[in-house]
Amino acid sequence: MYSHRSAVNEDYKTISLFPQDARELFFVYPKGSYPLTAAKLQEVAQSRVNPLVVLDNGVIVGYGNLYDVSEDECWLGNVIIRPSYRGKGVGRYLIETMKAYAKSELSVKRFRLVCHNINTKALLFYTKLDFKPFDVKVMTDNEGNEMIGIKMEVRL
Repeated sequence: MYSHRSAVNEDYKTISLFPQDARELFFVYPKGSYPLTAAKLQEVAQSRVNPLVVLDNGVIVGYGNLYDVSEDECWLGNVIIRPSYRGKGVGRYLIETMKAYAKSELSVKRFRLVCHNINTKALLFYTKLDFKPFDVKVMTDNEGNEMIGIKMEVRL
């Protein structure tokens, strides 16, 4: 069974190695450049709410945080799972943990995220967790390619 805790500065070196290429990093952190550095990830985390790591017997296997928290909504960001743990329930554990925090600690009613149209696995995953699309935005990746960011939410 997985556990979780707040991320600490020493965690970011490990987490920064999770994105396997520039495209994957774009999905996690659209403003980032590959390879991601621990310092950059730590800098981003300082402006976020509840940076959280998921652990398997003390090993960091997942990461995420919240941003743009308002009275009734918050946004999930920077979600990344250790490559060897993908498809093993870490993402579900992370999302459910973050949703519980958002509901109990932030008292928000809407839990939101942006998922890119070309990230089919993530779209399927979030749909299984009852996220529903509510808007779209045009985005440009770090190579100048346009894509759609699908805004999704689940009610808490």
